[in-house]
Amino acid sequence: MISTCNKKFLDTIADRLFTNHAAIMIGAGFSKNAISNNSTSKKFPDWNELGNIFYTELYGKDTTSPKKEYLNVLKLAEEVEATFGRSKLDDILKKSIPDKEYEPSSIHKKLLELPWVDIFTTNYDTLLERTAKHIFNRKYTTVNSKDDLIKATKSRIIKLHV
Repeated sequence: MISTCNKKFLDTIADRLFTNHAAIMIGAGFSKNAISNNSTSKKFPDWNELGNIFYTELYGKDTTSPKKEYLNVLKLAEEVEATFGRSKLDDILKKSIPDKEYEPSSIHKKLLELPWVDIFTTNYDTLLERTAKHIFNRKYTTVNSKDDLIKATKSRIIKLHV
């Protein structure tokens, strides 16, 4: 049962959503809803797991035990890029994120069928963009750079990491 306070909160969100005044932030955990193409697919890393990979690359230390938490994984990614170059960062991400081993799930589709003004994401995978191709009740423009942002029409999938 939904409490009165929670119902008011949910009603406010619904009102904003269906009057085209709502955006959503999607993080790394959402990719874990994807459907594996085969039983040997590796799992999507979460933020801290990516942080461990970046930290190990930068400092040569294994951080898997004890569990290390990072205040700013994006800053670690920027440090990798500054130290080794963008191509090295891209290589690390391609090895770590099993994007092509997974397909979007019904939850991806249900999310994109809602009338979001914008979807902000820190995800490096392309699950949202691939889902958008199958959404017919609205069009999403993917924003990968500042230049894309200028010409993008709403609704947008805004990739915050690039």
